[in-house]
Amino acid sequence: MRTRTFQKILIANRGEIAVRVMRTCRAMGIASVAVYSDADQASPHVRSADEAVHIGPSPSAESYLRIEKIIEAARRTGAEAIHPGYGFLSENADFAAACAQSGLVFIGPAEEAIRNMGLKSTARRIMAEAGIPIVPGYDGEEQSLESLCGGAINIGWPVLIKASAGGGGRGMRVVRDLAELEAAIEGARREAEKAFGDGTLLLEKFIDRARHIEFQILGDAHGHLVHLFERECSVQRRHQKIIEESPSPALTPELRARMGQAAVEVGRAIGYVNAGTVEFILTPAGDFYFIEVNTRLQVEHPVTELVTGLDLVKLQIEIAEGGALPFTEVRPTGHAVEARLYAEDPGNGFLPATGAIYDWNPPPSIEGLRIDAGIDSRMEVGIYYDPLLAKLIAHGADREAAVRKLAYALRNLSVQGVQTNREFLIRLLEHPAFRRGEAHTGFVSEHLGELVAEQDAAEDFTAAAVVALYLQKSWEAERRTLPHVPLNYRNNPFRDPSIKLQVGETEFQISYRQLGSGSYLVSAGNSQATARVVAFQPGSIRLAIDSVQRLFRVTEAGERFFAHSSSGSRVVARLARYPYHQVESNLENASAPMPGQVLRILVVAGQAVAVGDPLVILEAMKMEHTLRAAMDGVVEAILVKIGDVVAPGDVLVHIGAM
Repeated sequence: MRTRTFQKILIANRGEIAVRVMRTCRAMGIASVAVYSDADQASPHVRSADEAVHIGPSPSAESYLRIEKIIEAARRTGAEAIHPGYGFLSENADFAAACAQSGLVFIGPAEEAIRNMGLKSTARRIMAEAGIPIVPGYDGEEQSLESLCGGAINIGWPVLIKASAGGGGRGMRVVRDLAELEAAIEGARREAEKAFGDGTLLLEKFIDRARHIEFQILGDAHGHLVHLFERECSVQRRHQKIIEESPSPALTPELRARMGQAAVEVGRAIGYVNAGTVEFILTPAGDFYFIEVNTRLQVEHPVTELVTGLDLVKLQIEIAEGGALPFTEVRPTGHAVEARLYAEDPGNGFLPATGAIYDWNPPPSIEGLRIDAGIDSRMEVGIYYDPLLAKLIAHGADREAAVRKLAYALRNLSVQGVQTNREFLIRLLEHPAFRRGEAHTGFVSEHLGELVAEQDAAEDFTAAAVVALYLQKSWEAERRTLPHVPLNYRNNPFRDPSIKLQVGETEFQISYRQLGSGSYLVSAGNSQATARVVAFQPGSIRLAIDSVQRLFRVTEAGERFFAHSSSGSRVVARLARYPYHQVESNLENASAPMPGQVLRILVVAGQAVAVGDPLVILEAMKMEHTLRAAMDGVVEAILVKIGDVVAPGDVLVHIGAM
């Protein structure tokens, strides 16, 4: 029944989604082609492919977003089709058209469907005409500041500003009063233009404590279109999903049937072919409204795959080959939940993080656990792409089993070096309200204090003790002379060996006294523990601390040590024995809180500023951050220029006292 068969597919993407698509290609006997930028030349997705083509410099605008380079890579390698993954060009109608013009098959919906759904304003109007309920809002073509402000006032507070061409939470702002409106519109427009090349905005009534429910749809070219049930994606930060699950604990069988039927009607209204997602907002009162159609595979598609047993990428490829859906009805089984592992700092506004990954060690094989990752040890996480590192997805007989399994897997995952949200995800999954199924789109902000709670001081001491004993055993292993004499032995009474370490903001003067073969009394201030070394090898140490035995992975990076066990991860820094002399200054340094590129400079030398005044706008990993003054004063010097790439802690502006 198929009209063609593919021998080779190019994946126009990177990271975990490229690796995931290649896995299905391999299983189907189809060769895969990767594309890569300068930053990705040694990335896992390049090594996973049968062939790989370099397409340009690291910035995505010069590589992954260059349609002509992607098409040329497919032509050079003889690929018959292109899978776009998600992000980048996946919802770009011009890309789908360029594929067709070049004789390539775009593995996704038709150009017209992408174009109609690509602008949320257009999608709203089409759905309204089809009788699908939409959120009250403004989607007019008049985009002046005055028109948008008038539309917001007519809607009533709170108002959600959205990039019409956007996705992933970019170009999105919630406004709760008139004083915030103009700045929010300008910021959203600027971010939308930067991310999507289109600053068109739409406004919607923001519904507090709503739930975000989406339905996976799948259609073929023979008139068959079905939904594969829902995914709940209510747990979000920066309007971007971090936890997804299926089925939703909020839906009754009757509501699921009505929303599923609406999703199918949406697909039929636009003649949808291939895989897509229809997104809805569910109000606390039980009403639902259409938001948008994502005309691509979603980040969270593994949730649907685990409850249905289907391979959505395989189905996408078969539909693109002209095949018909091999089923008319699907019955879900059990419960699945996914957590997105990001390079970011939850304690600092979820700002993206960069740096080397010194250790990537997934948990041992667990039935029902799936890990989709595009990283490995010694890989560098830079500023150019989305900070998503990996996804962990667990399947169980019911929700409690799936959530428990996912939390266990995260506890036993070691990802050291770059800052991640791993600990935050564990706290979230174990939060009582989440366990009761009470999540909503404001859940993270409502419980933020609990989810980013300070580290346990006792565990900080344990981590310092672990590193001290790890170093002791490492020195012993390296010693070549007098191996039978205890290390640090003196023939006169003296204080115990010690080392100065820091965990977070806390310094520890760790001292340890050998009690017997492999046993030590470890102390720092008022903290004390007995520790017995059960086993040691470079990279790990098994200790029985106060009779509780655990395995610790220890990864070294200069004077930093990353200690990981099932109870958590800590970064331990070895400090100099004597402090450095520091010179006091009456200057306030405005420093970069994250790695990024200078997008705008909002002050000039000599300008008076007050606390909270904006100084510099940075862009990193597709998001903006405004650096603000921390004191009243005068701008003494500006140390950067537009376009500069800065690292965390780099000083951008000097402010002096008035």
